[in-house]
Amino acid sequence: MKCKYCKKIFEDDADVVLNYFYHVDTSHYDSLTDNEKIMHDVRKKMIKSKTDYEVHKKTTGDSDLIFNSKNSDI
Repeated sequence: MKCKYCKKIFEDDADVVLNYFYHVDTSHYDSLTDNEKIMHDVRKKMIKSKTDYEVHKKTTGDSDLIFNSKNSDI
């Protein structure tokens, strides 16, 4: 994949899209149009949300159920 702003070439691997995203974020954000900036910011929030969820899942466990002993009948 080649950057359309600076012609940098990214290797095709599992992280090529994220690598390209972070490259555009750090190097070319000011070059984006207003619509591209909006979409970029939305993607950035989605990536952050996914990362936060994965960290939370590792610390609290894989289950979506969190048991609270105060609200338990037993």
